[in-house]
Amino acid sequence: MSTLLIAKKDFEDAIRARTLQLLVAFFVGFTTLTFHYHRSRLGPGGTFIDLYDGILGKLGVIIPLLGVMAGYKTVVGERESGSLKLLLTLPHSRRDILLGKFIGRAAIVLVTMGIGFALVGVQTILFTDLFSVTEFFLAIGEITLFGVVFVAIAVAFSTAMRSSMKAAIGALGLTIVFSFFYDIVIGYITIYLDPPQYFPDAGVFRPDPGPNWLFVLPRLNPRKAFYTGPQYEVAPPRPFYLEGWFGWVIIIAWLVVPLAIAYWRFRDSDLA
Repeated sequence: MSTLLIAKKDFEDAIRARTLQLLVAFFVGFTTLTFHYHRSRLGPGGTFIDLYDGILGKLGVIIPLLGVMAGYKTVVGERESGSLKLLLTLPHSRRDILLGKFIGRAAIVLVTMGIGFALVGVQTILFTDLFSVTEFFLAIGEITLFGVVFVAIAVAFSTAMRSSMKAAIGALGLTIVFSFFYDIVIGYITIYLDPPQYFPDAGVFRPDPGPNWLFVLPRLNPRKAFYTGPQYEVAPPRPFYLEGWFGWVIIIAWLVVPLAIAYWRFRDSDLA
């Protein structure tokens, strides 16, 4: 019960501070501009997937930032102001505070994304004939989980660090890694561990499928946890970590592990 009370208060505080309103305005504006940009570039044979791949590709950078903005100061800000000590004089445990803050901030991001995507869905119906209910909710569901993961990461840094600056740098640094550098690094690792084979007769290099475990590395990026595209077509027996359901294991791990580590550091830390 304490967890839910803290989550409710945190959500209401965000509304009073206009945090929610600012995030909604920013996200709605960005998604609307992104939608119309990709709609204008869509060819005559374009599909719903073509349109939303472009939109979600841009949002793959913005949504982690949304999670970081919503969560990086939620605990450490109260530690710096001294209100965290006051909160702990009430019948709340440190675990209640961590989970309550996470739920409250996740709710803020979910509401923000819900409003933004609802308006994009309406615009898709009004300005195109491509709308598909099933594909819409599948696409939006995956990117929404991605946003919640980065709320967990931001709240974890906020809980584990003693200053807002360190929490922001940690959460933002991880966001930059997964948005821009992770796939590049994994690509180099794959080439190093399993370089392409040279075929003299054809005079070309062709990729070697390599060991199956290499294929799970790209999926460890929470943005691609559910991706099981053509490059994952391997010879049977297909390993469990390349099945679609394993994406849930990756997402749950990204939600649980950062918060668990943060709680371990926060549980016995001095609040001074």
